[in-house]
Formats: sequence, structure tokens, C-alpha cells
Amino acid sequence: MNLPDWTTLRIFLAAIECGSVTRASEKCGIAVSAAAKRIQDLETELGVQLLTRGARGVTPTVAGELLARHARTMFAFGARLGEDLRAVAEGGLGSVRLHATLSVLAGHPLAEALADFAIEHPGVSVELREVTSLSVLQNLVEGQTDIGIITVGGTVPNGLEARSWRSDQLLVVMPMGHELAARQSLRFAEVLGHPLIEIIEGGAMTLLLQEAAERLGVRLRPRLRVATVEAAARLVAAGHDLAIIPDGVLPTYNPDLRLAGVWLAEPWARRQVRLVSRPATMLTPSARLLLDYLSASKGDPAEVERSRATDAASAK
Repeated sequence: MNLPDWTTLRIFLAAIECGSVTRASEKCGIAVSAAAKRIQDLETELGVQLLTRGARGVTPTVAGELLARHARTMFAFGARLGEDLRAVAEGGLGSVRLHATLSVLAGHPLAEALADFAIEHPGVSVELREVTSLSVLQNLVEGQTDIGIITVGGTVPNGLEARSWRSDQLLVVMPMGHELAARQSLRFAEVLGHPLIEIIEGGAMTLLLQEAAERLGVRLRPRLRVATVEAAARLVAAGHDLAIIPDGVLPTYNPDLRLAGVWLAEPWARRQVRLVSRPATMLTPSARLLLDYLSASKGDPAEVERSRATDAASAK
């Protein structure tokens, strides 16, 4: 089987995006008959139907969706290659797209690591974007980013590789005068006896808490839902319910809020923070540089102290 050529793939993607081979041909500047023949020849070559044709246009089949996803990735890599080659020609080393979650940005020394990386590799430009863990994985699959840092557990999609970077521990956050504030640790069953604030932007953490509640035979029904950790912190400080956040985020808030954090003593409350990317052989040289740099800077003494503290809390 021969690989499809770039022109045919471009026409095929345009047909899906436009919902019509006719409009795709106009977009790509090719005759309708030629565009239709290219797609038909592609289906014959691959031995599968890629488009469902109807009076209202075309829609991709399951095989068509699969091909489209890989085609978009190929075009994304092609564009990145062009950018990096232009950067090399201009005396630089290219750019890297890095997507990370809010808890990684706020609760771990990623900013410091990137600053040190910039000093050592001034020719590499890092484009940083904050997204949820699930969006990171989707963007990696679709070729919209080069490296991701996630907190969600489980296996990663086919074609991606994950490596441990750091870890964090979930805290139950409350006003300093709260009845639970003097505790060294709390079980999740105890926390469920109090109203909780749901933080929407922490999609992976919300799912984690929902699953833990279901295992206890309880349905998680937060009274308040907010978009950010900062909004949750201010509501907690004002006496509205409790919130669960990663431990590294708490020190970033103003001490005047007078918040107390108590370890959530559950095995699942210690989360692995992972670097995710395509295999190193598929990355640009600049992306490999950053991936290797971050991998080498994964450990620090705070990780050991956190592990000791949470292990002691869980044992009580």
C-alpha cells in the first residue's frame, strides 16, 4: 500500500471540513471531478470507504475519521518542521509547544525550570499554554502540541509516551478556625460529611473525587461550582464550604485569606505528575531538548518530605 500524497490528503480533509467535495475542490483550487477521483482512488488504494455520500454532502466514516486524525497530525508536523528549519536558517533552534495544567503551573517549579532552560538554550522558544489534562492528551494526539504535563492517571492514548515527573498531594482547604483545621489528616469519608466546592477547571481532579465518592456509595453533589481554584479559595476564606486542591497551590495564596490545609489521607490523593509526548524519535530537536531537560529536573527534596508526611498521616 502506497502512502497517500499531500494534495489528496488536503482535499480529503477539506471535504470533511466543508461537508462537500464540491466546496472542497473550490477551497483547494481543483476541478470537482479531479477532487472526487482523487478521493475515490484513495479509497480503492486503502481498501476502505472513507466518506459517506448523500444528498446533503459527505460525512466521514469510522475509517475516514481515523485517517483524518492522522492526516492532521502529519500536516501539523510538516508545519513544525518548516518553522524549525526557518529558525535554524535564521540562527535559532526552533520552538516547542508545551501544554500544562493549572495545578502544574501553580504548584510545581515549572516556571523556574523553563527560565533555566531559556538561559541554557536561548535559541529555543517555548510556547506555554494552560489547559486541562484531558485537553493536553487530545492536543498531543492531534499534533497541536509537542509536550504535555498532566495529572490524570491511567494509560495514555496509543502513540504517546508518559514518564513520571513529580507528584502532588491533595489537601482539604478550610478557614483556620474550622473545626477540622487542627487535624493532621482526613479521610475522604469524613470530608464528604461537609459541603464541598467543585472546581470546574480541575476536570481530572473532579473525576477523581467523583470516582472516590462512588466507591464509598455516595454521590458527590457540590453546593457551589466555580471556574478557578482562586475563586474556590476566596469562597472558602469567606466561610463557604471546603475545597480540595493540590498541596503546591495553597502557598501561592495571600496569607491574609487565613486558609488551613489538611492532608487528604487516601492512596489515590497522591497524584503522579507526568510528562507526555510522542516518542522522542518523532520530536523536533528543540522538543527533545526540552523533554530531556524537564526529565532531568524531576526530583527535589520537597517530594521526599511530602511522601514522608503523607505516609505518616495515612498510617494514623
